Amino acid sequence: MSALLQVLRSQLLSLPEATRLSSLRRFTSLFTQGQPADALYFIDDGLVKLTRTNDAGERIILSICGAGDLIGEEVMSSDEASYQGDAEVLSAASLYRIPRDTLRRVLTQNGELAYAVIEFLLHRRQMLADKVELLCLHDVEYRILHYLADLSNLVSPTNQTDGYQLPITQAELADLIGATRETTSTTLNQLEREGLIKLSRRLLTIPSPASLRSARARTGTAVNVKTA
Repeated sequence: MSALLQVLRSQLLSLPEATRLSSLRRFTSLFTQGQPADALYFIDDGLVKLTRTNDAGERIILSICGAGDLIGEEVMSSDEASYQGDAEVLSAASLYRIPRDTLRRVLTQNGELAYAVIEFLLHRRQMLADKVELLCLHDVEYRILHYLADLSNLVSPTNQTDGYQLPITQAELADLIGATRETTSTTLNQLEREGLIKLSRRLLTIPSPASLRSARARTGTAVNVKTA
């Protein structure tokens, strides 16, 4: 992904029409579900959550994206497409906004950039396939361990003692893993007692991502044994 990111960064962000949106605060809305897709966004720094709501008002977080991610790929549709979900800033973020017409023009003129975007979309498709597998084949504890280990890669440790701080609530984590808030809360409290995480208001701290990954491996093995 590093070579892909280098191409996207160097060729998308250098476009004169690319607008930098700096120091966006938490809860800032980038676009909403059903809104006409008029721009692609490149996350330069910070976290953005993508959510989707069904007709009954039930919501799921599709993904949490960090530096180097593209969001709003619906803009590349040949039709006048709409965004398929909401994009909201989760932690202080800076992004670049590339207008639809500009993007469509450069993709037809620049084969290297078009290939990089296709590779990114294939990567995003694989991530969604992995999420479906998690929802169907693994229990809540494994899902929590999996996502927290992955999310820790999107942030830097505050210092040697505080660990990795994720600006995510228990309700948001429940929406991300596709579980009830009650089950998510119960599981998080158990993980805190085991020393794997620390809970506080609107913040979840991971002292050691390596410990989370080890716990995930043990949990996954246990699940496989039970279902064998």
